[in-house]
Amino acid sequence: MASNDTQIIGYAQPWIVSPGQSVDIKISSTEKEYQHRLVRLLQGYSGPHAPPPATEEITEVPGGHRDDGCFQDACPGSYALVPSWKDVTCTAEEGLTVEFYAQPYLLVGDSDCQTLISCLDIPSRTGFAVVLRNSMLEFLIGTGDNVEVVQSQLLVNRWRWLRVSVSLIKKKFTASIQQLVRLSEMAPKGEAMAKDLPAPMVLGSNALLFGAGMLDSTGQESPKPSCFYNGRLDSPIFAVSGVGASRQVVAQYDFSKGISTDTIEDVSGNGRNGVLVNAPTRAVKGYDWDGSQPDWTKALRGYGAIHFHEDDLDDAKWATNFSIMIPSTARSGAYAVEIKCSDGTTDMITFFVRPNPSSTAQVALVMTTFTYLAYANERMFDQSRSSAMTTPDGVSVGTGNEYFKNLDRRLDLGLSAYDVHRDGSPCAFSSALRPILNLRPGYVHWALGRPREFSADLLMINFLERSGIPYDVITDHCLNDPDQKVTSKYTTLITGCHPEYHSLQTLDTFNAFAKSGGNMMYLGGNGFYWVADLDVARPHRLEVRKGDQGCRSVTFPAGERIHSLTGAQGGLWRSRGRAPNYLWGIGACAFGTGPGKPYKADARYTQDPQFAWIFKGIDPAELIGEHGFGGGASGDEIDRMDIPLGTPTNAILLARSLQHDDTFGLFNEDSMFPMVNTLGSNCDLVRSDLVYYDTAGGGAVFSVGSINWYSSLAWENYENNVAKMTENVLREFVKRGRGCGL
Repeated sequence: MASNDTQIIGYAQPWIVSPGQSVDIKISSTEKEYQHRLVRLLQGYSGPHAPPPATEEITEVPGGHRDDGCFQDACPGSYALVPSWKDVTCTAEEGLTVEFYAQPYLLVGDSDCQTLISCLDIPSRTGFAVVLRNSMLEFLIGTGDNVEVVQSQLLVNRWRWLRVSVSLIKKKFTASIQQLVRLSEMAPKGEAMAKDLPAPMVLGSNALLFGAGMLDSTGQESPKPSCFYNGRLDSPIFAVSGVGASRQVVAQYDFSKGISTDTIEDVSGNGRNGVLVNAPTRAVKGYDWDGSQPDWTKALRGYGAIHFHEDDLDDAKWATNFSIMIPSTARSGAYAVEIKCSDGTTDMITFFVRPNPSSTAQVALVMTTFTYLAYANERMFDQSRSSAMTTPDGVSVGTGNEYFKNLDRRLDLGLSAYDVHRDGSPCAFSSALRPILNLRPGYVHWALGRPREFSADLLMINFLERSGIPYDVITDHCLNDPDQKVTSKYTTLITGCHPEYHSLQTLDTFNAFAKSGGNMMYLGGNGFYWVADLDVARPHRLEVRKGDQGCRSVTFPAGERIHSLTGAQGGLWRSRGRAPNYLWGIGACAFGTGPGKPYKADARYTQDPQFAWIFKGIDPAELIGEHGFGGGASGDEIDRMDIPLGTPTNAILLARSLQHDDTFGLFNEDSMFPMVNTLGSNCDLVRSDLVYYDTAGGGAVFSVGSINWYSSLAWENYENNVAKMTENVLREFVKRGRGCGL
């Protein structure tokens, strides 16, 4: 029996590899000793009526015992670092002036400290820092002998832009804080400050940081950046004031340059560029944004701000415990390094292996790695935040849910595209360079009590293993690389249970596959819904910006819905004219936490020779998918056909779900004012439609419109009519092969 105090977790870097490549395994453990082995994952969910969990040990990669376990902190918190600031010199006679704009997003008590700008070095008592404490700015000035603290008396306001000017010349400290006007309102008063210091500031030879400092909340030295700022900075400029009226700019930052990068540019000509750490949010509104242009790629001004957060996390940067070499003969699939402490506490460090060049499989299952990242370590159970999940019947955490217990214990593991930061702003990025505790084979959703996303997709891998049909596993990341042409060898593509997030490139890859005569099986729900982007150079980082449409837990404000990585418009694909109905015949329409419902087939098509093969071995009178780990086969998030939204006119409605109850509600993009008749019992738009159509390329599309499909597929060890129908369609598509294409 595992001890309640024991925890061992980890992640693989990289998390998507090819046969013959090396993978670094990074572990945090409360115990020094642990065992490890490599397995290919076949099925991980354990519960009533489920097939037994299954793995295949990869004996070519030796397992073993290690004693290097130790705790590793993910160290969240974003900041900018300018190492070359140490070369700036400033004599006592010259002095330094600093000007910048700031917009605080989180005002905290006097026990907390947020650092806006700092080059303060506590041991040498040199440099300076501007911090926010107890809703007031403080100025910390190192004189070589002491660190002087000058306290502002102005209570700043949350979300109010400030213009801050500081001058440190000889022994004179002066500062002004101006609260900026928003449109035509009367702005609160500012503050002017002046103080004589016991000695001039000594600049020292320290790095410059934005959004953090090398000090803790008590003002003592910190070995790493700390006291992170929650808010925005814009247009900082630093100048050395010489003798008389001369003034030399030593650094000036325009954060609107290089928005898609992790670099901040010094536009003074002195080359003091900096680097961003832990991916603070760019392409956000600055102090001079006026609403005239909501797209940062076209705006001439207004996007010179960076939003820093104490809980940003892009790379945990854990030390590597050991590395493994993936055998050159390895099959594609989902793999895990199983690590186990002596008391039985385990973790399955999951990663993916691309198809082997020697594979002759004509079927590929697309693992939805974009969706896995979007949901990575989501904390919608946190009722203290505006991103908490809400449903008509309420939401609660399932008793003894392992995901909740493990994640609640590790607040340092970053956020998801479903969370708001501590300061209330939406999270733009999700990263693979950290432990992702819901990317685990045995994951059970904390509220729904069933496998979801990755753990549900493994139910399909187990089904394919049992079918004997050769198959490969590919990922969204594979589809996103236009140079790989990864789908060219396949005749049939199968989706995961929840392929929700896609880039333009991944959508175009599916579309091109259909046009070339390929067959596609969409065996999930709420797919192809949100725009997502990643930079090929930083494939661990996914960006998602949701607007004011769609079923969501966060909303990016107006003017901040254009992705910073690519300049693409975020939000719903439907809002960009690429509703999933066009390609898949159906599109997302509703969500519910209650038990799913079965489908009722249209009797005309069960007997029609053109479609009867889909129903082979199924009693035409029986309901399809009456049982599953989430109730019936139509449940969770569901999709329906809709001709006005793009469903092909030759699409055949083979079956439709029975009426859902009032734990299900219509998505808001399907409702106009006022919001009435939107629950399952009184809205016929809340349903799953099971659809088939032949494509112009000579292939076909089969779509089921429900996340629950896989949870019914595996019911009673795959002995059910959902599994039978899935097998019928798959074997027919394999037999047909690829069409002639357009």
